[in-house]
Amino acid sequence: MKQGVLSIAVLVLAGCSSISPQECQVGDWFAIGKTDGQQGIASSKFRSYQKECAEHGLSSDFSAYERGHAEGVLLYCTYDAGRELGQSGGAYNKVCTGALEPQFRLGYDRGRLWYQAESALQNLQKTLQQNSRTIDQLEQRIDDNTQELSSIKDKQQKQQLLDENRNLQQELRQLNQMQGQLQRDLKQAELQFSLIQQGG
Repeated sequence: MKQGVLSIAVLVLAGCSSISPQECQVGDWFAIGKTDGQQGIASSKFRSYQKECAEHGLSSDFSAYERGHAEGVLLYCTYDAGRELGQSGGAYNKVCTGALEPQFRLGYDRGRLWYQAESALQNLQKTLQQNSRTIDQLEQRIDDNTQELSSIKDKQQKQQLLDENRNLQQELRQLNQMQGQLQRDLKQAELQFSLIQQGG
């Protein structure tokens, strides 16, 4: 049992590691830097590599990593990569600087608009569905109460059901009004999202 727990712990720790002892040993820091740069990972990531390699008694080469990172960043800092990041809801990173930033930032801002418009659309659709279910439930309760009223003889119980139905109908009117507004908002959100899609 202890052996099994130990094995799981080792696997978990290995999964958390950002660089393997083998990678530290091979030491292709230019390639590691280029891969990170291409993925939009900040060069500050090197510090965690340096620490982990040192724990294994192995050295690291920031100079080679930095050269590779600079080359990878050139491939990453494009309009398309910025747009993809924004569209996925990712936070804007500071990897693209200087002359590399404007196109990436433009792509990111447009992608972000897409993400926000799509999120607003999805939230409205979800709220409309929830509202519609609540309306159905209220209508069912009113119908049930109305059927029950025909079989009740006790005046007090009858009055209670009538009062409940009156309150339910008021709530239903408010929900129907809200539903109308939500449908108008949804049409507006659909139009806005469509315009953003067309704008690229």
